[in-house]
Order: sequence, then C-alpha cells, then structure tokens
Amino acid sequence: MSKKATRRAAREAFPKAKTPPPAVRPAGGKYSSKGAKQKAKTKTAQAIKPPTWRRAVIMGFIFGIMYFCLVFFWQKGGGLNFWGALLFAFGGFVVFSVIIYFSDRFVYKRKLRRLQGAGK
Repeated sequence: MSKKATRRAAREAFPKAKTPPPAVRPAGGKYSSKGAKQKAKTKTAQAIKPPTWRRAVIMGFIFGIMYFCLVFFWQKGGGLNFWGALLFAFGGFVVFSVIIYFSDRFVYKRKLRRLQGAGK
C-alpha cells in the first residue's frame, strides 16, 4: 500500500469531529482582511522613502527658525543681538540638516534590512 493510500484510509477510518460553521460575515467591506493586507503592502512601500538632502535641509531650516526664536528671545537681555542669534541659528541649521540626513539614512537602511530579512 502506498503512502498516499495509507493516509487516505486513516482519514476515512478516523473522521474529524464536525465543527459548527463560522458566523457568516459580509465579504469585502470596510474591515475585510483582504483590503487590510493590500493597504499594508502599499503602506509599507510608501512609508519607506530614501533619505534626501532636500528633505533634510527643509527640516533643518524649520529647526533653525525655531532655534533662532529660542536663542533670540532667551538671550535678548544677555547682550546677544539679532545678528548673533542669526549666526547661532545658521550654525544650528547646518548641524540639524546633517544630523537629520544621517539619521534618516540609518533608519532607511535598517528598514531595508528588515524587509530583506523578512523575505528570506
């Protein structure tokens, strides 16, 4: 007797207990698993963007403005004038831009490694 025939005979000799049918849910719709899986795939592809200097400079500019406001209004009575605060803000802009770019690059490479590891 072949292995396939033995398994078939065992299945017929010991049938599984009948389980009640699951509750019927509408196919598709707002909370379907198929839609969620498709959204997850597209979300993953959209969430992983390579780092760019442009995005880092924009974020550095935003942080530089906040840094300028902080330094200028905090040190107003301390002898730091507008140009001194602007110089500090420019230095902050440069430092923030570089830090943001390299941190984005680190996160991007880490996500890519995780995705490649999940596919193996």
